[in-house]
Amino acid sequence: MKIKQEVKKKLNDKVLYTNLKNFASNYKVSRQNALTGLDFFKLRNDIYKSKDFSKEEIIALFEEFKQHVEKSGCTVLHAEDALTANKLITEICKKHNAEYIVKSKSMTSEEIKLNHYLEKQGLKPIETDLGEWILQIAGEHPSHMVMPAIHKTRQQVAKIFEKHTGEKINPDDIDKMVKIARKYLREYYFKAAVGITGANVAVASSGTIGIVTNEGNARLSSTVPPVHIVLVGYEKLVKNFSDAMKIIRLLPKSATGQNISTYVTWIKGSNPSFKSDTGNKHTYYIFLDNGRLSFFEHPFLKDALKCIRCGSCANVCPAYEMVGGHVFGDIYIGAIGLILTSMLHDEKKAKEILSLCIGCKACSFNCPAGIDLQSIISDLNVYMGKKYSVNPVKKFIYSAVMKNPAVFKTAMKTASFLQKPMLDETKENIKNIPYIPKEHNFRKLPSIKTKTFSELFTEKKFGEFKSSKKVFFYPGCAVEYFFPDMGVSMVEVLQKTGYQVDIPKAQVCCGLPAIHAGDGESGKKTILKNIKHMGNPDDYEAFLVLCPSCGMAIKEDFKKYTLDYIAEFKKSEKIGKKVMSFANFLKINNIRFQNEDDKKYTYHTPCHQGRGLGFVPEEFLKETFGENFIPLKDSDVCCGFGGSFSVDYPGISAGILDKKIENIINTKADCLLTDCPGCVMQIDGGLKQKGVNVKVKHLSEVLSNLKIQKK
Repeated sequence: MKIKQEVKKKLNDKVLYTNLKNFASNYKVSRQNALTGLDFFKLRNDIYKSKDFSKEEIIALFEEFKQHVEKSGCTVLHAEDALTANKLITEICKKHNAEYIVKSKSMTSEEIKLNHYLEKQGLKPIETDLGEWILQIAGEHPSHMVMPAIHKTRQQVAKIFEKHTGEKINPDDIDKMVKIARKYLREYYFKAAVGITGANVAVASSGTIGIVTNEGNARLSSTVPPVHIVLVGYEKLVKNFSDAMKIIRLLPKSATGQNISTYVTWIKGSNPSFKSDTGNKHTYYIFLDNGRLSFFEHPFLKDALKCIRCGSCANVCPAYEMVGGHVFGDIYIGAIGLILTSMLHDEKKAKEILSLCIGCKACSFNCPAGIDLQSIISDLNVYMGKKYSVNPVKKFIYSAVMKNPAVFKTAMKTASFLQKPMLDETKENIKNIPYIPKEHNFRKLPSIKTKTFSELFTEKKFGEFKSSKKVFFYPGCAVEYFFPDMGVSMVEVLQKTGYQVDIPKAQVCCGLPAIHAGDGESGKKTILKNIKHMGNPDDYEAFLVLCPSCGMAIKEDFKKYTLDYIAEFKKSEKIGKKVMSFANFLKINNIRFQNEDDKKYTYHTPCHQGRGLGFVPEEFLKETFGENFIPLKDSDVCCGFGGSFSVDYPGISAGILDKKIENIINTKADCLLTDCPGCVMQIDGGLKQKGVNVKVKHLSEVLSNLKIQKK
């Protein structure tokens, strides 16, 4: 089944929608409470540094770990790939005459498809984690790394239990269901000759492993049977106990919003076992390579090995929340799942699911290991585009139109003429576009304006205003062609406060759409052309944007894609240090506004505003609108636009937008403010399509009508 068919199927799953929506809402509150009083960004920076190893260093840690545990009579083995790991585990099980094997939850065992292999060898693995057991008897695989059965309701679980046990189950009697699971699972701990666990950390300096669970099943699996096999990836190695504790401290907070997991088990050496023929437990550590060791030397995929498997990248992903882990990932799920599928599994499968990333950077911002997941996904998209080619229509647009200002302008002027029969009575929106599938019709699109921002800039003689205080304004494509009034409003405010505003000699796309689509070459050419048309950074106090995505591209991608061009790189670095949003510039320069109307305002934070440009203007808005400013629930959650994402996946885009609109309606605000023309396009279009009477304005448009108070 192709990815778009799988997406469509999941979008029609109302149970999945409700489960993931409820979890996402509760998780954010729990996580925030769990992190209260802690410096999250310092903690995650500490974890990032503590897991930053070269291949040689990780092998040295492995040797140190091995030396310690072998002194205790344990066995340490290396598995080069999944098949080797499966064979080693099977040999150990057969050596100890095992029929039943109890397992605690282990994504590494999912990675090598261990259960499937053991069953083919006539062995009987039993999952002891409740969620994993539910899926095992249902014949499914996990949809979340920490909460594997998150896609199931208690009603569905009751039916699965009824089928498995033959007992009548009341779906509202959760206590009884838990007792049934306990009754069926408990006997296997005593029947099993082998217990298999993973490890959350493996401490090299002492040969200790740490395992966290909420059910205590890993503790039982590792202690009751006379044989214990620990299957662990090399990336779980840490130097010492101090580094291990940093991970154990942040892992449950990021995974489920808990302060600490119910059970934290530390195992060192070989412990006594009354069921063992030697009186001591037989303990085996199998370290899985499966390509990991080579990736410790990779320039950008290396960081993915710092993952602590908390699943938080899925918990905050708006696209995952719509389709779940059976689509948004393969074995591993969430943003890290997209990446690990590329590294450890089928590359063509990875290419498909990488397109599900909307690019909001929530995963990067919330990752407790400090991994910039979205940046890695962006690099993988470029790699995949180069190897497997980019959609030919997109390739043409990025390579022949958007990087060429004259061609782009001609194309947009032509489109503005051709759209006339499709405009509504206001001429501001397109009422319908013929021949497009109905799932794209979830919002009203804005019209292409007949005059560009650059033309209005000249017509209004903005360029004749001269001052010693100068800023450079990069309008971006959306302001240039769809929302020129946003740019005009900003220039008027700045000139009233004495600032000269200069603009590019020609309007070129920032390059982000091409890069996100995997066309890195067109993205680079677009960036180089852009830099040529931008002013000398030494002449300006700031480089302003009204679109944070453009600003983030200027800040991050301009440097990244000019590494081979010394002069352009130097200019990019200088511009990048000065790029900021309009609101941030006003805040820094103590430019304030007096609002005299009694309208209620709320604010949607664009994805790349806080997570790209590092500034959220809520305090500024509270100062401006006072009690008339109403905070929006999940303000910083994506609106579902994502540029071409909303065209490629209209169903996901519409679903994310619906949640945003629900929150907007609940504020009872008269006007939603935001800082991104793309968000205005998405949210305003969605509200209009639904007939909701809430105005949507860019901040610049509203501020230009207020009285300025220069402090």
